[in-house]
Amino acid sequence: MGRLIIILALLASLVGCAEQNDTPTTVSFATIAPTAAQASPSANVAVATIAPTSEPTATAPVSFTFSTYRDPRGVFAIDVPSNWRTEALKSGIGISSFAYNASVVVTISFSWQATQLDSTKAAEIVEMVKSQTFATYLTRDVQLDSTSEGASYRLEGTASLNTQPMYVRFELSQTAGGSIMLQSWLVPQDLWPEVETTFYAPMQQSLSIDDEAAAALAQE
Repeated sequence: MGRLIIILALLASLVGCAEQNDTPTTVSFATIAPTAAQASPSANVAVATIAPTSEPTATAPVSFTFSTYRDPRGVFAIDVPSNWRTEALKSGIGISSFAYNASVVVTISFSWQATQLDSTKAAEIVEMVKSQTFATYLTRDVQLDSTSEGASYRLEGTASLNTQPMYVRFELSQTAGGSIMLQSWLVPQDLWPEVETTFYAPMQQSLSIDDEAAAALAQE
């Protein structure tokens, strides 16, 4: 069993997010320090309080152009919408991105282990992340379905978070080279069809992961 680093720094605090500027946001390229290795993927995960706005409208015209975010340690690269506010995670490897007056929250984080996760372990990680995320909201009317295949696990559906109907998706996958990617998408329910087609799909297609770089970080 190789060393396992679970870097699940999820959802940065949105204090002040509603006061976004109307100009496109510059992607941050801050250097990220790796977290200490954890003994198991069930380690505690700190989730910041999140308060989505009540009106999921864009504070600036939505941009359909993309900019490439490149992880400074070389672990991944992904195209992100040019005028979304995208930041490097403060702890761990990955990004958080906010749009539509900070009512859309996307977090993607990366870790690595030599052995492949099975569906049971992948489900445990996703369920833990879901529970800790939902604990930051007044959560009601949760209707989620799960799908799994090998080391991939997805939990998605709808829930009312702080009275706002939301589409939620938690998704974990592992490459053949050992890199583990965890994504969380919180999107106002009526916006999800547009977000899925216009942003989610292109971002997934653009993603590239360097397993060797991820493995090297895990051994530090």
